[in-house]
Amino acid sequence: MYTGYYGMILPVVQQYSPDKPKIMSINLMEELRKRLNLPDLKKVDPNSQQVEIKTEKEKEFRLTQALVPAAVAGVYDCARSEKGLDFLAGNESSPDYLALFFGNNAAELLKNLENYTGNSADSVRTHFNSIAAETVKILRGEASGNDKKASIRNITGMQRKLFLPYLPAELRIGSLLEDETMDDRMNKMEGPVSGFMHRVENVFGRESREEANRKRDSKM
Repeated sequence: MYTGYYGMILPVVQQYSPDKPKIMSINLMEELRKRLNLPDLKKVDPNSQQVEIKTEKEKEFRLTQALVPAAVAGVYDCARSEKGLDFLAGNESSPDYLALFFGNNAAELLKNLENYTGNSADSVRTHFNSIAAETVKILRGEASGNDKKASIRNITGMQRKLFLPYLPAELRIGSLLEDETMDDRMNKMEGPVSGFMHRVENVFGRESREEANRKRDSKM
């Protein structure tokens, strides 16, 4: 703000800089659902840590319920490393996003997904890679500004509070990504306290793993 003629308080108009990425508010899960014509996802019950499924039709969508938040969680974590960010900002694709995102823990996640959805390993892997590929495509299309990597990190950092309430606890995604806070039941709750925690997560969600580790080490 600044004081103009006649003592009026006038707003300072900031010029747009193409070098500075805009903070995007896109919901990757919702965009995925629309583009792939998927059914609505159901939030995890914070008390039972289960996704309440009442009808046979809902059981058919159990695979989607698990794979969409899992894929977005994988993209979110991928963007937290410099190597992963380089991949997301590039033009390459991956034949196996499950392995790319979860590394040595991919086999365990595959088994968890098999058990949770009742689908075969081949079916789970095929569907996961399809959903992950579309997620990356959306992300690349939404990234703006000259610093594409910074834009991608901003977008993915905002996803954490969006996918956590839908992430089934049985998948143990947090443990497999070495981010135990993802599996905390607080992330499935709503209200003033959890809302505050989600706002904090938005800030820390945009940190790289290297930044988070440096802060942790400085306190030891």
